[in-house]
Formats: sequence, C-alpha cells, structure tokens
Amino acid sequence: MRNPTDARLTALRNLVREHQGPITTRVVQNLYGQTFGAGQWQGKARQDLAQLVGEGLLVVDDSDPGRRCFRLAQRNGTSQ
Repeated sequence: MRNPTDARLTALRNLVREHQGPITTRVVQNLYGQTFGAGQWQGKARQDLAQLVGEGLLVVDDSDPGRRCFRLAQRNGTSQ
C-alpha cells in the first residue's frame, strides 16, 4: 500500500496534467478534500506544490503579487 504522501502527490500530478489554467492552493485543497475527505489541507497543499516545483513539473507564477499560483512547466522551464 502506498503511503499518504505518495497518494496525494499522485492525485496532484494527475490534476496538474489535466487542469487548464493556473493551479492555486485552493484548487489543491479542494482536490484533497474530495479525494481524501475533509480536513485541514492547506499546509499539505503548499508542501506538495513546492515538491512539484522542485521536481520541475510546475513553475511559480507570481505575476500578481497578491496571488500565488502555479502553472505546468514547459520543457525549457517556462510556464504554459
């Protein structure tokens, strides 16, 4: 059986590949709530998004200083 972190990251990677547009912490919290049940998901969502940035799957889009979101990285390291 997979551990909870692997299960969350797998669900998030699937979301990233299918989601159109920016991915926010709120989008990830909603995914986790629907997939794994109610809970306090904000910290885990932020942690997992940072993990995917570190892996190079996502890039941070901080073009709006009041809103942090993430986008699927292209091969050259820029966002789509």
